[in-house]
Amino acid sequence: MDSPTLRPAIPDDAEAVAQLHIENWRNTYRGIMPDWYLDGSITEERMILWKTRLSAMANEQQYVVIAELSRKIAGFACILLDKERQWGACLDNLHVLPQLRRSGIGRALFSKVTQWVLTTKPGWPIHLWVFESNINARNFYDALGGNIILVKDKQVLESVWVQSCLYLWKDLNALQQRLCGDSIRQIAEPTTL
Repeated sequence: MDSPTLRPAIPDDAEAVAQLHIENWRNTYRGIMPDWYLDGSITEERMILWKTRLSAMANEQQYVVIAELSRKIAGFACILLDKERQWGACLDNLHVLPQLRRSGIGRALFSKVTQWVLTTKPGWPIHLWVFESNINARNFYDALGGNIILVKDKQVLESVWVQSCLYLWKDLNALQQRLCGDSIRQIAEPTTL
């Protein structure tokens, strides 16, 4: 497989990013989130989210990076500086096409947003939330040295709560070394956040 090209997202990417986000959630969260949501309102909600986020790319509080193979989106990551600032930067999304998981794209995306945080907010940690039952994602983040600092029911939709783990990386230089090291090539990449 060719190496992916990484680039900042632009407003024209909103629909493709939303579609990948929707596909991954439907694939991964069936049985975790309600079917009525995954089969219905997720589409409009994710389209609005990504059109809004990518129309505001001048926002210095976020960075969205796209991984492309043959000029098609293979994955994306989004990190936010203004969401739960008490834990540092929030890796809000990391998604890779299902058929391209375990190819290194997830690591490349995570590395790119880590570099951005190191440059933009030196000394800041990175955190993320992952559903406790999303074992593939948890294995990936565990292998990258993420520390679970909190487990709690987190509201994901009105009247829908899911047990979730808060991961934290304080030393981004160590995280970057793990992301770039050969020792993790065989570790499963997350299916979704």
